[in-house]
Amino acid sequence: MVTGTSTAADDVVVFDAPPSRRPFSSTDVLRLVVGLLVLAAGILVAKLARSTVAGVEADLVSAFARLPDGIEQAVLRTAQFATSLLPTVALVVLLVQRRWKVAGLLLLAGFLANLAMVAADVLAMDRVLDELLQQMDRSDALDGREFPQSDVIASTVAMVVVASPWLSRRWKRTLWWAVGVLVVLRLIAVSHPALDLVVAFGIGLTVGSLVLLVFGSPSTEPAPDELLDALRSDGFDPRVLERSDERSDGALRYTFVDGTGESFVVTLRTPDERDADLLARWYRSIRFRASEVDTSYASLQRRIEHEALVLSLARTAGVRTRRFRRIGSTARGSAYLVAAEAPARPATTDDLGSTSLLEDLWQQVRALHAAGIAHRGLSLEAFRVDDEGDAWMGHFDRASIAPDDRELARDVAVLLTETALVVGPDRATTVAIEVLGPAAVAGAMRMLQPLALPPMTRARVKPTKGILDEIRSEVSERTDAPAVQLDELERIKPRTLLVIGASTLAFYSLLPQLANLQDTVDAFGHARPAWILGALAASVLTYAFATISFQGAVADPLPFAPTFRAQVAASFAGLVGPAGAGGFALTARFLERVGVPPAEAGASVAVNAIAGFAAHLALMGGFIVLAGSGDVGGFSLPDSSTVLLVATVVMVVLGVLVAIGPVRRRVVSPLWATVRQGFGQVKAVFTSPARVAALFGGSFGITLAYVAAIWFCVEAFGGGLTLPQIGAAYLVAVALASVAPTPGGLGALESAMIAAFTGFGLADGVAVSATLTFRLATFWLPILPGWISFNWMQRNDEL
Repeated sequence: MVTGTSTAADDVVVFDAPPSRRPFSSTDVLRLVVGLLVLAAGILVAKLARSTVAGVEADLVSAFARLPDGIEQAVLRTAQFATSLLPTVALVVLLVQRRWKVAGLLLLAGFLANLAMVAADVLAMDRVLDELLQQMDRSDALDGREFPQSDVIASTVAMVVVASPWLSRRWKRTLWWAVGVLVVLRLIAVSHPALDLVVAFGIGLTVGSLVLLVFGSPSTEPAPDELLDALRSDGFDPRVLERSDERSDGALRYTFVDGTGESFVVTLRTPDERDADLLARWYRSIRFRASEVDTSYASLQRRIEHEALVLSLARTAGVRTRRFRRIGSTARGSAYLVAAEAPARPATTDDLGSTSLLEDLWQQVRALHAAGIAHRGLSLEAFRVDDEGDAWMGHFDRASIAPDDRELARDVAVLLTETALVVGPDRATTVAIEVLGPAAVAGAMRMLQPLALPPMTRARVKPTKGILDEIRSEVSERTDAPAVQLDELERIKPRTLLVIGASTLAFYSLLPQLANLQDTVDAFGHARPAWILGALAASVLTYAFATISFQGAVADPLPFAPTFRAQVAASFAGLVGPAGAGGFALTARFLERVGVPPAEAGASVAVNAIAGFAAHLALMGGFIVLAGSGDVGGFSLPDSSTVLLVATVVMVVLGVLVAIGPVRRRVVSPLWATVRQGFGQVKAVFTSPARVAALFGGSFGITLAYVAAIWFCVEAFGGGLTLPQIGAAYLVAVALASVAPTPGGLGALESAMIAAFTGFGLADGVAVSATLTFRLATFWLPILPGWISFNWMQRNDEL
């Protein structure tokens, strides 16, 4: 609902003023990322470079001991004064400004940072300095009660982080300089390990950023009065100011009517947007090649200047764009561009059905390219249409004024995709070739891929399966150009990182066990093939039981053969994520293809997983009882206090995530909606005794088949354990390895199984040989048939 208010000066009517607070800030996220990186670096140094850290700290203690007593006391008292002064100044300034809630957040951040630092000291840091101080007989002078310790530093940093968004730039700079001085003083006058400062600083940044994310921080968007003052200083006389909802390129937009009656558009960029772009560039710099990373500007002013330059060049070249008038900045650091309003409205998909508009769009692109400009973001949102049906172009923020052939091809590919989504590849290609010519259109084939498209276009393409392939085929046929290889845009694929990480973890997990390599080789030399064939048969049997269980989890009847193929294909899809995430996604997709609604499909997959979890727990308890021990292969079952502590930590973490607005809106709410929609499916499953029998019978069958497979593998190398011992060791090892962030628990499961078997008394060589053979039969060998099933299902539209 649009509401109007009048400013105190000159009765300027303002519509839709910006919010005073924002629930989510890219600046806070950036600060949180930096804090986590600093914290991780501090803990990593403390763990991996203990001797070096201890030596550096000993040198600092020795150096401080040689200072005269007067200088020593002056340093100590100065640090104490600074530690007390910093939070007090921030608190007093906020109280004077009557920001009571922010003052409360300040105290909360300091308290949480103090607790986090104490926990880090206990769990992650090694204390060696107390011994050094005792040897030097200096504990009396540098007692923790006399000097600010690391937990105080962490609290101080957290409080400054929370206070900063509400303070002026001068006050923020003063407080951060004071923090820097305090850190230097704390480093010189060593009372606790000096490199604890890295951890303390990281914890302060992290806790302060989390508090701001949970409770919100002030918006960096200028208030109406601030923007009006800036516009007046630039010579405008705004009478009506209205905030636009258009945010497709990340910029804020206002429209205002000048005293002369002329309408203008303000493109506004805030410091928070710059931080968001920095995060995006970090990510894209790691994953993508340099051509896919946007230009970095020294300031918001430079970015606005670039957009103004391209806007002027494009208009000079005959492209219909808004007429540039002026650039400026607000008091709090936002930068803006003012242009005359175009007599046009945003383009819609209905507009693209007009052949004359399609031709005009391509003529605008041809004029832009002729002027040596590539737009680099020609999604539908970049165009407007006037009353005459002519196209106007905007959003030149990402444009390049010295483009290479790749960037020109990207423009053609994006607009070709946008138009093909509405009028089809045939008509879209025909119009593009008529205006640009065959060569220009054929050159775009290499960029007709999802990663080359803007986010909005990519989102529209996603539901339309195969549209890009159809466009490439149509272009190749119309231009007589041979099929080309798509440009490689990614530097590192996420799947490659996952495989590297999993392989590294597996190598280091198995390395200690492979130290007894000769025993393993000897055990393989005496293997009995018949038992190994039994393990292979049990592995195949797990997929039959998985099919039965999955059929029981779905209210609608499922054919056995396609469901069996889906279970086999899931063994391959499970490689793309930990804890079987890829397999879950594949089976959910399979259900959708056979007509099960998405919510019900997700509920069915969840029910199947829960049944498997229950079967695993029940059988694990049973095998442990039969094995006659609560100490399973060297793994002692946790006591109640440990379980309670873990549960408390998990609940606290979940509570923090739910308290963060964006997480609650984007994750919790959709998840809860899915659960509610799928609840009917769950009830339908449990109203049928046959389905319940299939669900739990199949789940128990899967687990028992795996136990049989590992029993066969142990017997193949001479045995040595009873079936209950083997079952208990295997099921406990699976439970422990389930938290490993690798596909199928790779590396972690092997290590846990070997440790459990040897804990029960099995020889090292037999334990390693049996484990590796079991994993070969149940994890590695099924990958090939899984890949074949996956491709077959894709070709036959079962996925």
